[in-house]
Amino acid sequence: MKHTVKELGDCQVELLVDVDKDVWQAAQQREFKKALANVQIKGFRKGKAPEAMARAYVNQNRVMDEAINDVLTPVYAQALTEEKLSPFTRPSVEITKVSDVELQVKFVVTLAPKVELGQYTGLKAEKKGVSVTDKEVTESINKRLEQAAELEVVERAAKLGDTVVLDFKGFIDGKAFEGGEASNYSLALGSNSFVPGFEDALVGVKAGDEKVVNITFPEQYVKELAGKPASFECKIHEVKEKKIPALSDEAVEDLALKDVHTVDELKEFEKKSLLQSKANEANRVFYEAIVEQIVASSKVTIAPSILDQEAATQEEQTKKQITDNGLTFEQYLEITGQTEEALRASLRAGAETNLKRYLVLQAIAAKEHMIVDDKELEVELSRLADQYKMKLEDIKKALGPQMDGFRENLQNRKIQEFLLANNGSAAKNEAPAEAEEKPAEKPAKKPAAKKKAAKPADKE
Repeated sequence: MKHTVKELGDCQVELLVDVDKDVWQAAQQREFKKALANVQIKGFRKGKAPEAMARAYVNQNRVMDEAINDVLTPVYAQALTEEKLSPFTRPSVEITKVSDVELQVKFVVTLAPKVELGQYTGLKAEKKGVSVTDKEVTESINKRLEQAAELEVVERAAKLGDTVVLDFKGFIDGKAFEGGEASNYSLALGSNSFVPGFEDALVGVKAGDEKVVNITFPEQYVKELAGKPASFECKIHEVKEKKIPALSDEAVEDLALKDVHTVDELKEFEKKSLLQSKANEANRVFYEAIVEQIVASSKVTIAPSILDQEAATQEEQTKKQITDNGLTFEQYLEITGQTEEALRASLRAGAETNLKRYLVLQAIAAKEHMIVDDKELEVELSRLADQYKMKLEDIKKALGPQMDGFRENLQNRKIQEFLLANNGSAAKNEAPAEAEEKPAEKPAKKPAAKKKAAKPADKE
């Protein structure tokens, strides 16, 4: 079988294949016999009429089409093997020559992206030292106590910080509008969860009050409401005050933190937690800076079709998130002030950045032999089982189809640990010893476009 390869650039090649004459004719003969078996001529049983008579009842074009489809996959597979090509997705197919004695097929093959690694060890990036002040510890404790606060009904006028329970119904030009009504809604005054002006207007109301709140929707809002004045009829049921517990050993016990029973222990716990959080963030920033340098110095070639597929996947996911949040895609564009074209361009740019990052990190893993084998996977699964007090088999069952993702996360951790160990900080001050440094566990984003079987699509 004769075939030639032509480089098209961007990880694409043109594979032109001349199918052997005997292979092509054998395929036509097989399909012709299949067609004959279905011919029904009066006076003969189905498929039993003489070939010379039945030939007139056979659709030759259909026979030719079926014969082409019959040879495409084996011919393509043989050509790939002989040319040592590794396709990333299915090829596009074009029949360039066809007759009863000749068949020529052109495959445009998208190859796996190519990565030429730049420097990935011995790099420098800033890593800030971290510390925690007494003020930060106090603020963190106060926030924890506030989260443990209870709401108590009070018989007084509402003030900022209180929660009011109310019914409301919104009107524009005297007509109720969709989405502007709720019953027994708990609204924290000062939370800024409603349109500007609404919460402030409820300061001073008491249980049993009825009040009309007039507001104007922001210009950057859904098209149906943007910039329009509206009135809300409100019925107040309750006013609740947030009761924050005073700091005491008893209040600390109520927080139910492991091995934390006193105020002093809580202060030490918060200090260590804040140090750990800051150290992790410093590591994350450092790691991202190192990865950014590596990606910038590496050459990554990706076929446009792969980028198109990844961008399309991200667009689909974005639209789903928008609808899950109760908006239409059009409303989202209006609120954010974007055009559909601008959003798509942004998604495509993001797809390219994510793919390059993923491919570069995977190339490092391959070069440094950072593979998570079955033995290592079993060790990690056993550790997880011990942590959650579960049987190993139950952990495996629970992970189920996510097992590959678990293995990949372990590999990501190896990559991160390697890069953190083999690249240095440009800063003079490191994180204090109190804050145990852990590598950032942000995984490389895996592209949505997965490698598919090297099987050609139906001919064009």
